[in-house]
Amino acid sequence: MSNIDYLRRKYPTKSLLKKKETAAELNCSIATLDRLRKVNAISSKKVGGGIYFTLEEIASFLDS
Repeated sequence: MSNIDYLRRKYPTKSLLKKKETAAELNCSIATLDRLRKVNAISSKKVGGGIYFTLEEIASFLDS
């Protein structure tokens, strides 16, 4: 099963994950996730006051 299929099955009603959820999927800390964002290793979106990651972006990062 590919990473995107896994994420879509795990989060069937979501297309965006919060930083905490994304860090858990990447098995890293929120601080490490922030560093990855800063160096553009993973893309994020700002919605309201929060930072979110698409399932596709998370899967793409895991595949690389």
